[in-house]
Amino acid sequence: MLLVEFYAPWCGHCKKLEPEYAKAAAELKAMDDPLRIAKIDATEARDLASKYGVRGFPTLKLFRGLDSVTDYESGRSAGDIVKYMVKKSGPPAATVAAQADVDGLTEKNDVVVLGLFSDAESAAAKTFLGLAAKMDDQIFGITSAPELLEQYGMSSGVVILKKFDEGKAEFAMEDTTTEAAIKGFVTSESLPLVIEFSQETAPKIFGGEIKTHVLTFVDKEADYMEKLSADLNVVAKEYKGRALSVLVPSSESRVVDYFGVKTEDMPRTVIAQMGESGMKKYALDGNTALEPLSQHVAAYFAGSLTPSLKSEEPVPEDMAAPVKVVKGKSFKDVVLENDKDVLVEFYAPWCGHCKALAPKYDELAEKFEGVDSVVIAKMDATANEIDVDGVKIAGFPTLYFFPGNAKDKPVAYDGGREVENFVEYLEKHATTPFDLEAAAGDASPGSDNEL
Repeated sequence: MLLVEFYAPWCGHCKKLEPEYAKAAAELKAMDDPLRIAKIDATEARDLASKYGVRGFPTLKLFRGLDSVTDYESGRSAGDIVKYMVKKSGPPAATVAAQADVDGLTEKNDVVVLGLFSDAESAAAKTFLGLAAKMDDQIFGITSAPELLEQYGMSSGVVILKKFDEGKAEFAMEDTTTEAAIKGFVTSESLPLVIEFSQETAPKIFGGEIKTHVLTFVDKEADYMEKLSADLNVVAKEYKGRALSVLVPSSESRVVDYFGVKTEDMPRTVIAQMGESGMKKYALDGNTALEPLSQHVAAYFAGSLTPSLKSEEPVPEDMAAPVKVVKGKSFKDVVLENDKDVLVEFYAPWCGHCKALAPKYDELAEKFEGVDSVVIAKMDATANEIDVDGVKIAGFPTLYFFPGNAKDKPVAYDGGREVENFVEYLEKHATTPFDLEAAAGDASPGSDNEL
């Protein structure tokens, strides 16, 4: 068994992973039964990377021989990697015979999921083991020892032992209990009531089952922290299992900037709803305190809030160039509330792929400048947001075509990125016929429309 990281020397995420990966390698090598991990420069071993479906960096895969390869989908900290490898190298759940065995597990791990079953062959025990085999980010133990069943007061169920909050959570099982029910319990109880955002906890936050996140942005050195922490715990406890309460320190600048929060506005709370069509945000007006925070979360679950959307202010210059600049506040006007065929590029100013597309997109817009029925537009999706059904911006650049006769049915553009590819697409899909050559002639210097 070997965990392999496929990396690229220039990749920033790979460089960030490097010290954690090295630390994990050292810990695994020092074990009584050493485990190994490796890395491969995918820019040098292109054929190998292609063979195993490597499309981005870093990509980690677990090899149990060349014909049994699975994706690594756990966290990126050294602890996460070690936990994953230990879990994969042994049985799904460690057999626990006495309290000393339990202590051995809890000493090394912040969270231990312990199954207690008087009948080790029961349907409930088998369901528990089935889940244990699938949850790589948790350490599971299982026991039928009478003294442990008596100590924990359970003959069929799960106890989560954790180094935070109340220290323990219990879940009684029957033979009809499903894996999904146990997983929901484990997922909910294995995180603190209020979890602090970091690169290590991010996979657990965004990859978990709970898709409503109450994010509170704070300066951890501020005087308000003690009172605020108590308030956040009250609300987190009230909505446990329905919403995940997350504390975001001001030092996490990338997340802070993404949500448009300034240090002077902290503490600031934003509810983020993660869905298939993207993220919706519901900002709490004013500073965070117990009563307004509780009311805000209650209003969210009652369905009485509307999403908070960022937008730059539209200016006349937005419409001056061949590529029309769309902003959150002007999106309906320019894109939706007309009968024109509109192609929109959602981009990020820092995105290399967007920069490479820019001159081609400009050229495309120049070609269509004389076609009144077609609009070529772009929107900085880091500074502007929209809430439009059918539009999901998962990366940059993302392009959507809005047909003139079906604005409620936007189409994700998945064609080529050369000018001729865009032209062919628009010729095929435009709802209003156009003559590009004639339009170019009308718009050219010396044409009749200048007289």
